[in-house]
Amino acid sequence: MARLQEGAQIQTASRNRDGFRERREDVTAVLLVANWDSGVGYAWWLMEEYWAQLSEHYERRERVWLAYPSISTISEGIAAAPVTPVIQSFGGRSLASLLEQCRFLRRRRVRLMYLSDWGTWDWRYVLFRFCGVRKIIVHDHTPGQRPRPRRLRRWLKRRVNRTPWLAADGSIGATDFVRERLIQVNCFPRSRTYSVPNGLPARRTAAERAATDPRQLFNIPASRLILVMTGRANRYKNVGFVIQCIAGLVARGRRDMHFLFIGDGPDLQHFRDHAESHDASEYCTFAGRRQDVAAILPGCDFAIHPSLGEVGYSLSILEYMQAGLPVIVPDNPSVCAATEHETTGLVYQEGDAAAAVAAIERLLDDKALRATMGEMAARAVTEKFCLERARVALLNAFREIDPLPT
Repeated sequence: MARLQEGAQIQTASRNRDGFRERREDVTAVLLVANWDSGVGYAWWLMEEYWAQLSEHYERRERVWLAYPSISTISEGIAAAPVTPVIQSFGGRSLASLLEQCRFLRRRRVRLMYLSDWGTWDWRYVLFRFCGVRKIIVHDHTPGQRPRPRRLRRWLKRRVNRTPWLAADGSIGATDFVRERLIQVNCFPRSRTYSVPNGLPARRTAAERAATDPRQLFNIPASRLILVMTGRANRYKNVGFVIQCIAGLVARGRRDMHFLFIGDGPDLQHFRDHAESHDASEYCTFAGRRQDVAAILPGCDFAIHPSLGEVGYSLSILEYMQAGLPVIVPDNPSVCAATEHETTGLVYQEGDAAAAVAAIERLLDDKALRATMGEMAARAVTEKFCLERARVALLNAFREIDPLPT
C-alpha cells in the first residue's frame, strides 16, 4: 500500500488552491490504464501480471503509473511492483473529463500509454499526443466474432488505421484469434499487430495443488458425476443452454450427473429460475463467486463452456484443462481454439443441443476417455498455454513497438 499512499500524497500535496496544478516530474512516464476498480477480479488478474512485468521493464528509465478509475483494494502483485497506482479515469468523453485527462498526461510527462480494450484508432489519441504522448499501445481482450468489413467500409478503416496520430502505434491480441480479428475486421496493419496468448501460471505449492471435494462442499450425491462451468453469470455465457441439456438428460431418465456453475453476476438468479422452470434444479448447483475455484475443479469430472463468444478460448477453459478435466465446447472459433477435438475434449456444433447432450453422455459413460483427455488437457496447458510464454510474447511485442535505447 506504500505506493498507493505515495500516489495520493503526490496528488494532494502538489495541488494549488484551485485544485488543479500538480508537481511536474523531471522524467518521462509510462501510463498503464485500467478500465475498472482496482478490486475487480475475474480475468483482470492477468492484466495485473502484465502491468507488473511492464513496470519492471521500464522502471530504470521512466516513472510508471497505473491509473484506476477508482481504488478499493490493491493486489499483492501490484503492491510489490515498481508502479504507482493513482486514481484517474480515462473513460469520460465530456469536456471536463478530457481536460482532466490532459492535465494528468502533461503534468506527469506521459510518453507511452498502454490501454486495454480501446479501439485501434480514436480521435482522443490526437488529443493525448498533443499532451506529449508518443506511443499508444492497445491490448484487445474483447470476446466474440465480428463480420469483416467490405468495400468502402474496409477502405475507410484501412485508411484511418494508417493515419499518424489518430491510430495506435501497435495493437496486441489476447490470442491468435484476436490478432487475426484486429487485422481482418479492424483493418489494422499486420506489421504492427501482435499476439500475446493468454496463459496460466503453474501450480507451485501443495495448497494450490490440493483438491476440495465439491460433493461434500455442495451436498452433491456421491453417485453423480460433476459437469462444471465457471465464469461471469451473464446470459452471454449461455448457461441456459447447459440447463437445457441437463433437463433433457433428466427427462430421459439419467440421474448420474450434476451441473455445477461457479461465478456471480447479473443473471445468476435467472439461471436458478431457469433450472427450476425446466425441472432441473435438483441436478444443478449455482455456487456464486468463490475464491477456491482452483481447489474445487480437480474434484469435478468434466467441464463445459458453451459461451456465445470468447477470445479464441477463455481463462476458464484453461483452468478446466489445468485441473485435468476434458472440456466440451461449441465449434465457435472464438471459443474452441484451445480444445483439440477427441484429444483434450469434445467439440459440438454450436447451438445443437442434441450434439451437446451426446458429448455429455459420451463422457459420462467412459471413465477411461475422461482420464485420457484430462491428462492431455493438463499437458497442453503446460506446453502451450503457460503464463511464462505470455510474458515473453508481451515483452517481445513492446520491444518491437517501443524499442528502448541501449
